[in-house]
Amino acid sequence: MRVEQVEAFVKTAEHGSFAKAAMAMGMQRSTVSAAVSSLEDELAIPLFERSGNSLQITPVGQSLLADSQRLLQSATRIKQLSTQHLEGIESELRIARDDALPEVFWHQCMHDLHAAFPQTSTSVYLLPTQEHQEFIDSGIVDISFGVNHTVDPAFRLGMIEQRTVVSPTHPLANLAQVTESDLSQYTQICLTFLQRGQLVVQNQIGRQYSGLTMYELIRDAVLRGDGWAILPSTLTQPYLSQQQLVSLATETALSATFFQCLSRQANQKAATWLKNRVADALTHEFKAG
Repeated sequence: MRVEQVEAFVKTAEHGSFAKAAMAMGMQRSTVSAAVSSLEDELAIPLFERSGNSLQITPVGQSLLADSQRLLQSATRIKQLSTQHLEGIESELRIARDDALPEVFWHQCMHDLHAAFPQTSTSVYLLPTQEHQEFIDSGIVDISFGVNHTVDPAFRLGMIEQRTVVSPTHPLANLAQVTESDLSQYTQICLTFLQRGQLVVQNQIGRQYSGLTMYELIRDAVLRGDGWAILPSTLTQPYLSQQQLVSLATETALSATFFQCLSRQANQKAATWLKNRVADALTHEFKAG
């Protein structure tokens, strides 16, 4: 039993005639009819009742139709996956990322990735950038994205501005110029990550701090008035525009950090597509300045 025979049977059953099935398949009517007859001979059962120009699927043919359709779907998927492998398209892409870029961007990005590579399964793990290298080296993920102050130039995708921000109701918001000494008097909301089995606090200035693992959690804590923080402008700009946050006038009020991409495999198409999409967004949608 060949796939071509099963396809001829399914198309004939769906269209109700050899002629219409042949048109749908781009084949000659005689070729489709012969394929169905050959399948009937092989199975030793009639799939259709023929009477002049009339064609009617038999009860046994009807009972086989659903399984035949599933067989065709499986055959199509096997061909797609084989072609995908030959073209260098991953069957699975495991992604690690931080949340420095807005979630709405990532939602659209992943939607478009699935549209471009429908046979590629994806999984996304959200964690601080400082933990990405370990996940790449151990093979847990294939590619990662996130902000990093010190990164090899070969892995840089672009730049992201950072701002020192507080809630408008915070005491620091009333100061025209804020020194590091001023900052150290109040709770800093910091990024916390694992390093060699220990929790590390990034860019801690004063004694008082509250450590969180995600930028959005840090931003939300600042919005509540829990403290001040240094955050990517990609997550603060809408709130600054709506005066829900205030950018402090300090030496660190406006600085920049790198956005990196680490990858285990080169020239893989889905990963390359995603990397280019993020790099393009950093250049245009989230361009510094």
